[in-house]
Amino acid sequence: MDLKDIINEIKKRGFTGYKIAESTGLTQVGVDKILNGTSKTPQKKTLKLLEDFLNKSYASGEDINIIEIPKPQQGVPYYDVDFTASFLEVTNNQATQPDSYIDHPFFRGCDCVVRNSGQSMAKLISHGDAIGLVKINNWMEFFPFGEVYAIVTDDGFRMVKIITEGKTDDTYTLVSKPTESKKEDFPPQQIKKSSISAIFRVQASSHLF
Repeated sequence: MDLKDIINEIKKRGFTGYKIAESTGLTQVGVDKILNGTSKTPQKKTLKLLEDFLNKSYASGEDINIIEIPKPQQGVPYYDVDFTASFLEVTNNQATQPDSYIDHPFFRGCDCVVRNSGQSMAKLISHGDAIGLVKINNWMEFFPFGEVYAIVTDDGFRMVKIITEGKTDDTYTLVSKPTESKKEDFPPQQIKKSSISAIFRVQASSHLF
């Protein structure tokens, strides 16, 4: 089945993004983007998961009549967790449900909203601010330097920094924006590209409104 056939069959049978995410391990946000046509062409392994989900539903006879459909929500999913402390609980558990949804122009287009923690970016983002994140799927190929990103490392470290060119080809430079009194506490750091597992663009934060 191609992407169009998969989407048509999912909609025909009435499956929701929540139900598919719960059964496949994909994210509800990602599935919803595929269904409403706002995502880029999904990877082959994603299409295979969706096709397998449909095949299993055929075998079990599952359809809209026996699926509990959650009440539609508006806005971007908000998880009441600190990015630097609890974000992996969200990303590692696709069944985790949002604490609420935020419908605000600054956060539209974000994959999720979480809380910032710490003082390293205090000039731009305060401790406790809500930050809207957009996952960069092709960050190993290209992303603009000089913007604010949320970084997750293979060791489970999570930080919000400005990313610029590294001193060597296999590194990036992480730049903080603390208050003047804390400037010496947060010098620029080098991070190996190979140690990064995910990068999210910080599209918005609650200090903007």
